[in-house]
Amino acid sequence: MPFLWNVGGSMSKVLHSFTLHDHTSELLRKKSKKGYMSQNVSAAIEWYYTSPVWTKERDDDGEYTGKLVRANKGVVIAPYERKKYQEIIGTLNKQIDALEAQKKALQNNRFKFWKKLPQ
Repeated sequence: MPFLWNVGGSMSKVLHSFTLHDHTSELLRKKSKKGYMSQNVSAAIEWYYTSPVWTKERDDDGEYTGKLVRANKGVVIAPYERKKYQEIIGTLNKQIDALEAQKKALQNNRFKFWKKLPQ
């Protein structure tokens, strides 16, 4: 589907080609007037990247302060970068699990050690 980017209220003819998920494409077909699909996609993309997101403000202890603050939608990263970060996170999670198991074993053995000492 051609994609027309809305710049300053008028549509510039910069062609983009991409594939929508089936359910998204069906929703777009149902909700768009004939000839307005590209304009609706442009408006949705522009809204996503420019509209504010609000979240609860937290203090240093993680408690909700009662205020709402602006947040972001996160950073868009390329799939190959995402895969790299997922591998790093997976490795770190395995290290955390190993350390947690080691900590638990040490805690359990601590009591056994003290019982073995002569009175």
